[in-house]
Amino acid sequence: MNRVRSLWFFQTGVAVLALLIWTPRSLHAQGYAAKGNKTFATNCAGCHGSDGRGGERAPNIATSRNVTSLTDAELSNFVRNGVTGSGMPAFGFLGDLGIKDVVAFLRQLQRKTAEVKVTGDDAVGRALFFSHVGCSKCHMMHGEGGFIASDLSDYGSGIAPGRIRAAIVGSETSITPGSEVVEVVTSGESFRGVLRTEDNFTIILQTEDGRYRKLEKAGLKKFTRTGHSLMPVDYGARLSPKEIDDIVSYLIRSANPLDPSSKRGRKVSEE
Repeated sequence: MNRVRSLWFFQTGVAVLALLIWTPRSLHAQGYAAKGNKTFATNCAGCHGSDGRGGERAPNIATSRNVTSLTDAELSNFVRNGVTGSGMPAFGFLGDLGIKDVVAFLRQLQRKTAEVKVTGDDAVGRALFFSHVGCSKCHMMHGEGGFIASDLSDYGSGIAPGRIRAAIVGSETSITPGSEVVEVVTSGESFRGVLRTEDNFTIILQTEDGRYRKLEKAGLKKFTRTGHSLMPVDYGARLSPKEIDDIVSYLIRSANPLDPSSKRGRKVSEE
């Protein structure tokens, strides 16, 4: 009996010790990422995009293999010191903790999986992408399509089909900073577009024709936040499961790894 009791106390003690060691790390990692989200939105999203997948001014840092393969220390060094000759400034002013937050959030954006099995027809998916479905109205794919939303040329690289499918049919659960649609009215004009940045006095929005407009809040007669992005919310009803699978397959099979030091769209050599 004493032996059983001793074993029970030993096992319980090990379990408690494991919780004391593991739980803080897990909670701290989540805390770093949560704070990093805000820091990233303020300092990085303007160039790299709110999802980290790049834009006209900076490369993809969310799924590019040249970036995801870097260690935390290497990423921290790039954030702290910038990249000479690339336009990437130094963010040493964030401090060690701020940089750690940003790296933690970037790792969250880079979350990938080895599950890449697809069941759809990517040729049909491409036709749907550039047809009445409307994906190409906002998104670009290998130099074709719109540019008000993120470039999806390498979006499917290493991402599980289920995650892409969920992003298509459940878009309203994943609104990120810089993607919300707003409606504004000035003394003589009205605009509807994506709210890119905002401070206490001004807003910058991008209209569907791609133009950026900076407006003074004091001069707005109406400023309405819609609470949603340009991404349609009815794809789950409008498209059949087969059509969604076809689009998912197209995004995955046509994805390209990008060189973070190159212009968007240039393939990395397979050396």
